[in-house]
Amino acid sequence: MHKAHKFFYLSVTFVILSVFLSVHNPIIKGLFGSINAIILFTGLVNAILLIISILLVDIAIKRPKQTSDGLRKWVKVWPWIILIVILYHLFSGLLLFGIL
Repeated sequence: MHKAHKFFYLSVTFVILSVFLSVHNPIIKGLFGSINAIILFTGLVNAILLIISILLVDIAIKRPKQTSDGLRKWVKVWPWIILIVILYHLFSGLLLFGIL
């Protein structure tokens, strides 16, 4: 397996972890007592995970010769999926505070 494939799959793993660490996760709600602690924890962890994911997909984009045709399509679409996940986290945090 080429390194570009590994970087892309790691990026997918980090995005999936980020979605599971949403503010609506009942396990996280049980760990932290206040809404502020939930928002602070999930915000920091998700920011770190998504930044790492962006860096990894950037490395995969910079190595087009090492990716297959099918994966190349996903690598080009993946930054938009990361943007959708970021927007999901923003809206879920705003819903938790009751702003939306």
